[in-house]
Amino acid sequence: MKNLKKVMFLSFAVFALVLSSCSSDNSSDDSDSPESQEGFMKFKYNEKDYTFSEPAIITSGSVNIMGSSGIDNTYKKISLWTPLDIKTGSHPIVYDLSNLTTTYQASFSFMPEIENVNATSGTLNIITNDDKKIEGTFSFSGTSNGKTFTVTEGSFRFVKF
Repeated sequence: MKNLKKVMFLSFAVFALVLSSCSSDNSSDDSDSPESQEGFMKFKYNEKDYTFSEPAIITSGSVNIMGSSGIDNTYKKISLWTPLDIKTGSHPIVYDLSNLTTTYQASFSFMPEIENVNATSGTLNIITNDDKKIEGTFSFSGTSNGKTFTVTEGSFRFVKF
């Protein structure tokens, strides 16, 4: 019985040593780290930083990359609308419902003061659109009830599955 305990102890010790000696490959390339593979949408509004985790994509006649948080009077949302054939590069944000399939647009909710208002100007820069992710930057502005709103320093990443 003592020999069996020794063998089991030594087996456990060897197993633990093998596990502890294995290391992960910590590449300096950020594109391989788990954090860089997570989706997000970040932006600044009224000089305050906001982050939506895990943005969603909805596709119909165009593509809607949307981030949101909260409910009712705390609901916040940004929708970035692109053509189905998303092109990399810098695109002007315009409000033109007659050309949803060719224009880049944005809408914004920041309850309770702003409820789903369309941006009238801005820029959407698509940096990457490949089989793994869509990522880019954005800034835009518009008017709600006579008050101008501006969203700056926006960035997003949507991870494709």
